[in-house]
Amino acid sequence: MAISIIDINVKSLIPNPNNPRKDVGDVTELADSIKEQGLQQALVVTPDHEEHGERCYRVVIGHRRLAACRLAGIERVPCVVRELDARTERELMLVENCQRSDLTPLEEADGYQGLLDLGAGVGELASKTGRSESFVRGRLRIARIPADVRAKSNSFAQLSLSQLDELAEFEDRPDMMAELASMAGTKNWDWKRGQLRSRMRVEDWQKRMRQVLDGLGLVVDPGPSIWTTPAGYRYYSTWSGEPDEFKQWYGRWREKNPYGEPVIRFSERNVLCFSQMSPEEIAKRDADSEQRERRNAEDRALLVKRQDFDALARGLRAEWVKTHAAGFNGGQLRKANTRLSLLALTGTNLCDGLIAGAGWNNLDHVLDAYNLLTTTPLPCDDKRDREMWREQNLAELRRRQHVEGAANRELLLTLCAQLETLIKPGTWADERDIDLAQTYYQELADLGYPVSDEENKALKGEYLPEDDEAE
Repeated sequence: MAISIIDINVKSLIPNPNNPRKDVGDVTELADSIKEQGLQQALVVTPDHEEHGERCYRVVIGHRRLAACRLAGIERVPCVVRELDARTERELMLVENCQRSDLTPLEEADGYQGLLDLGAGVGELASKTGRSESFVRGRLRIARIPADVRAKSNSFAQLSLSQLDELAEFEDRPDMMAELASMAGTKNWDWKRGQLRSRMRVEDWQKRMRQVLDGLGLVVDPGPSIWTTPAGYRYYSTWSGEPDEFKQWYGRWREKNPYGEPVIRFSERNVLCFSQMSPEEIAKRDADSEQRERRNAEDRALLVKRQDFDALARGLRAEWVKTHAAGFNGGQLRKANTRLSLLALTGTNLCDGLIAGAGWNNLDHVLDAYNLLTTTPLPCDDKRDREMWREQNLAELRRRQHVEGAANRELLLTLCAQLETLIKPGTWADERDIDLAQTYYQELADLGYPVSDEENKALKGEYLPEDDEAE
């Protein structure tokens, strides 16, 4: 392979369209250095097309130096000219850029994908860039994020590596991937990610359950009202276990409900089985109040919404506290602990805090909540012997409180654990309980917790029951 060094007019040098690094950044300081000392390292270029009788060259290594030379007003720059095939050209650019700390994960991923398209193998890419094969496969997974998904948000390029990995989880669900990508740059990323993961688990469970139902000759009713009992049927029985265990349960259920054919419906990860009623049972049911039937269905649907919201919000709060607690400074800890201590002692209306004793006798639940909030869970989790479990863990808590510099952090975790036990699905249906949740969320927000739109709606009464006085 012939190699030569020549001075080339900067007007004849073309930025490489396949360069993994899309933005050369600020080259002002480099331009000033080149003005004083000249260009110390030649560019690597390869012949491109001719224009007006002049040969043009495509830059392989040195895009940043070229930009600085142009800014410095340099007309000609020394270049190493190499005849390169497309694959070798991309390899050189990728290897050179991988040695730079400012190459983004997405740029690196696209560089790997470009070489893969030209026939390079994963092992070869790993060897030439000094990465592991698993690292390369991870980057290639990111590279498969489609262009239309990347265009969903102007802030897409700001996504961290962990967020790109989370986005790649939805490779088989482009609709979900696009939905999550639209949250780039907003405070709703974690919420949407959790929501989509939950939806995927539900869809996988329902897919497996449909296969079991098909084997039993049962069809899922696609009716628009899940919770409303079909005419001529009893109120539903619910199955929420693993699909492969449903057949045995269904056999016992049919023994108790032998009349007619059942109606089968899905609600998230629940199978609702409505058994057909005999004529005598229908007559009895028709005597019941229609309003009560409707209210039961509405209350159940609202309860499920509250439960789903509460589970997702609790998980996000716990993960955030676990991730960030060790990074809070002394001032943050003292301020948060003062406010949370007052909240724990007095509540929000002087009758629901620790002083009044309402709802605070829940030691086991507090220790469970503490384990969710800390990166080092308590050592004993034997629920068969709660007394032993309680004693050993309380001793460990006391030990941690005396570790140098850990007292304020342990106080914060304990206070948060105590308040977490008071926030349940029913919290969001009670104005007094929402008052306490609002105060708790405010303290978390002051520490940096990103309160999502869905959480804000719940804090403003999204799940409060409707007023029946007008009926």
